[in-house]
Amino acid sequence: MYKMYKRVSAVFFGGFENAKAFQKMKPGLQAAGINMLLKTYVGLMISTSILVYLATLIAALLAFGIFIPVDTFSFVLFVIAIPIFAGFAAFAGLYFYPSQRASSVKNSIDNDLPFALSHMAAIASSGIPPESLFELLSGFEEYKDISKQASRVVRNIKTFGMSSVSAIRAVAIATPSPTLKQVFNGITFTVEKGGNLPNYLKQMAEKSLFDYRLKREKYLKTLSTYADIYTALVVAAPLMMLAVLGILSVIGGEVIGFTISELITILTFVVLPFMNIAFLAFIHLTYPGV
Repeated sequence: MYKMYKRVSAVFFGGFENAKAFQKMKPGLQAAGINMLLKTYVGLMISTSILVYLATLIAALLAFGIFIPVDTFSFVLFVIAIPIFAGFAAFAGLYFYPSQRASSVKNSIDNDLPFALSHMAAIASSGIPPESLFELLSGFEEYKDISKQASRVVRNIKTFGMSSVSAIRAVAIATPSPTLKQVFNGITFTVEKGGNLPNYLKQMAEKSLFDYRLKREKYLKTLSTYADIYTALVVAAPLMMLAVLGILSVIGGEVIGFTISELITILTFVVLPFMNIAFLAFIHLTYPGV
């Protein structure tokens, strides 16, 4: 069913791939490891957006026409606005997904690379050829996306019949991580020139570990700043506000249409949880993975 859906989408909407806005997606598809032609992905993106729009339009007509009675103006507004927003959201999500996925892969590779390089240096010191080195690396699931990159090298060699140097260089071109690209290009250069591959990998491992420690120390300092901000905005400020509201509750009265008791309830059960969730989301989004 899904294959048929992809095929039909590519036939009807794949021609839009030549648009300049869609051509920019091609490097992102390769870097994200999405094994799909640009024509097929563009077709899926457009057809899915149209289906989401139609499904939301039908749901809005049923909801506001039968179950939720509203005036004519609100009915027209909701029936037009909600489906358009849903279709646009689906289109935007699919459009930016490859680049976001590529960024996630890049971060994963950069975080695991120091340890993978140390492992590669130890394996290479036994004198095995590069193709065997990458075949072993592809079997280590703990290195996640690095193992996937290594498996692509093995695929290029075994399935496509490429030489080890050409296979590594092809993966280096597509990888989203500049650091891994540098390592792979260095491996090909070392192999071509007959250099000492274990020594090269050892040097790169030491450099990557040093950079990893610097990044980790920098993030810990940043976390210290975030902790001060959290204490001021999410702990101290609400406590002061609750203390003031407690005093005002003795006097009575209203503030912006709410009684003091209602404001205390809103601050306690709405504002404070929202601020904590927002802060946690911010920490999660800015976490570099070190």
